[in-house]
Amino acid sequence: MKKMITLMLLWMLSAQVTFLRATDRWVSFQPDGGSFALVTPQSKSFAIWCDGAEHKGVLRAVGNLQADFERVTAAKPRLATEAGKDVRIVVGSWDKSPLVRRLMKAAGIEAGVLEGKNEKFLITTLRAPLPESEEEILLIAGSDKRGTIYGIYELSARIGVSPWYWWMDVPAEQHDAIHIKRGVYTDGEPAVKYRGLFINDEWPCLGSWATGKFGGFNSKFYEHVYEL
Repeated sequence: MKKMITLMLLWMLSAQVTFLRATDRWVSFQPDGGSFALVTPQSKSFAIWCDGAEHKGVLRAVGNLQADFERVTAAKPRLATEAGKDVRIVVGSWDKSPLVRRLMKAAGIEAGVLEGKNEKFLITTLRAPLPESEEEILLIAGSDKRGTIYGIYELSARIGVSPWYWWMDVPAEQHDAIHIKRGVYTDGEPAVKYRGLFINDEWPCLGSWATGKFGGFNSKFYEHVYEL
């Protein structure tokens, strides 16, 4: 029934670029000698750290990221309570996370890359930046709540989870290894203030389906819309 619903996604991003574009190929499923092994067949278990005081929307998206890794690798990362051993991904917003600001400073990334920006994210690898750990990590940092959320979903898409996995039953690509090319990736700020989702043919097709499945156009329905 989902496949009968027509959705048109209007997604406009700017051409402004800092460092490397997020559209460049920075995730691979085979080692290339110059990448960070985020997941290997021998080491699928790892932790994601995100401050409990983060924006609620970011915490929700982190939960979706955990589920997306499980879809791809069959192993679900745990959510760490401390930024230390076994943490391979750190997620946070510039306006909420002191740790993100410290990590960016230690990496030599200027504050102006994110501070004061609108819905911007950067994704980068950092070598052994956390206490009591020699592990390399992947940092997803956003200028604000939505910037961080878009960074999280950018990683989900890159590891093989389609934005249409629920609406159009698109299966996730299965992989035993995920490697991240070292660098700093960003899409810059969006070219428009508000990004939109247009849902076509509300009645009777979508309305009847939403009423039958969710009881109407309610929070259960819009949870899937906003994730998309």
